[in-house]
Amino acid sequence: MLAALVVAAPAGARVSYCSPSGDVCTSVAKLKGVRYLRVGTFSFSGRVKICVKDPSAARVCHGFKLRKAGPLMQAKVLWKANYPNRGPGTYRVTFFYGTTRLGPALSFKQT
Repeated sequence: MLAALVVAAPAGARVSYCSPSGDVCTSVAKLKGVRYLRVGTFSFSGRVKICVKDPSAARVCHGFKLRKAGPLMQAKVLWKANYPNRGPGTYRVTFFYGTTRLGPALSFKQT
């Protein structure tokens, strides 16, 4: 199980998701004041694509290599270092493996 990737969501925001089988988990949670975009799995390896849609609906996507992290493969990226901060509002994040979307869109509010 990928419980390490699950973080409690504040009211009104979905910041994490795990598939019903537990083989894929995604998260956009803030840890110690830093926003990370993460995907973890024990089912596949290779590259994932993480897309962020800002409050103006502009979408930026980047590919990241899954790296070994204990018993699973993980991509853990800093939002601020990889995606533009276009001001306050809600940001929506989607995760893909090839053309397959990994769970629902997650979101976070930037103030």
